[in-house]
Amino acid sequence: MSSEGYAKRNYFGTDGIRGVYGEDLTDGLAMLAGGGLGRASGAGFVVMGRDNRLSGEVLARALTEGALAAGTDVLDLGVVTTPCVACVAKELGGAGVMISASHNPPEYNGLKFFGRDGGKLSREAEIVIEEHIARGRITYAERRGKLLPGEDGREIYARKVMSAGSLEGLRIVVDCANGAASELAPELLSRMGAEVVAVGTSRDGALINRGVGALFPEVVADAVRRHGADMGFAFDGDADRVIAADEKGAIVDGDRMIFALACLLSSRGELPGGTVVGTLHTNMGAEKALADKGISLVRTDIGDHNVARVMRENGYALGGEQSGHIIIGRYLPTGDGLLAGAVLARAVAESGTPLSVLTACETYPQVNADIRTRDKAALLADPALAAEVRAVEGMLSPGGRVMLRASGTEDKIRIMAESRDPFLAAFAARTIELFIRRNMTD
Repeated sequence: MSSEGYAKRNYFGTDGIRGVYGEDLTDGLAMLAGGGLGRASGAGFVVMGRDNRLSGEVLARALTEGALAAGTDVLDLGVVTTPCVACVAKELGGAGVMISASHNPPEYNGLKFFGRDGGKLSREAEIVIEEHIARGRITYAERRGKLLPGEDGREIYARKVMSAGSLEGLRIVVDCANGAASELAPELLSRMGAEVVAVGTSRDGALINRGVGALFPEVVADAVRRHGADMGFAFDGDADRVIAADEKGAIVDGDRMIFALACLLSSRGELPGGTVVGTLHTNMGAEKALADKGISLVRTDIGDHNVARVMRENGYALGGEQSGHIIIGRYLPTGDGLLAGAVLARAVAESGTPLSVLTACETYPQVNADIRTRDKAALLADPALAAEVRAVEGMLSPGGRVMLRASGTEDKIRIMAESRDPFLAAFAARTIELFIRRNMTD
């Protein structure tokens, strides 16, 4: 394979390698990444899974060929969730790779990599893979790797989820985003004793994340109301995140789920340091509600890999993001939407307390806006924009803020304004958006 087209650069974003299939992510790139994964992770074999995107199967074949040529065995789980791959990698001591673009539209795909501990690869390991891609040549080992069947791997993950406990007596709606959880989530929750109503379960890869799933939580909320369910869970395309709906059909985001889980773990003495890990985006109202319960919040940069790192470095047991990436350390060192939902459901089944009560905490209105730009770094570094943000934040104080950040997966700047006053939050977000569009966009 020629090195043409594979310049040395940072291929990894906030969550692996991701882009439009055939443009940013090609079969050749996947083959080269597969060839470098064994050396980068120090593992002798790779656990591989994929969601049901149309490009997933061909990318899996390419990645497998690269790994096998380099002498790395491949355990192919087929269509499974990202947490399933991470779990099996951890339990068996191999590296992991998930072929998925998570919540992105069907034309996107991506490669998410895991180490032998089930956590995301370190930046140092990512650099090894990037260097292998940049060389543009397939590595051929003396011993070719073997392709191993992965049926038993799915059961390893099933046992992990089912260890959360019985869900007898609960009616649960799941919206599987027409993605990787479409078979797994209804099956496992049913095996745990719940009556399951499943929506968004098409296997058509062209429909993944289309109007269903975690980005469209009103779908699961409506289904909960129609079916008289105790709760509902909406996953994204690879089910590493979850948004809930309580028994009233009210949407429960990641911050409120983390609040409930923190209170649960704290009551059991399973919250080291009385601390949970959130991000810069974690709602200020949720932070106050946690403090009222004697629980501290530590913030880190956006991205569940950052949350996982802070948890690992400090021995914390719980962390996550408002978007629904929730990490419960006793189970896995990475986000798992299905497992987080199962633990919350078990708390409802065990206590008899409705989800609306367990997740009850006041959150402040947040207003978001996105602006497309090709040069995210230059825009964010502009002193005129920084001055405008400071001026707008002055109108929100106390108890308000404006945050700007670059999307890790798209050519966008994300704006978030937060205030106790919803009008002020909306005004602040719109003011910053208009300032950028009038003065700074491409």
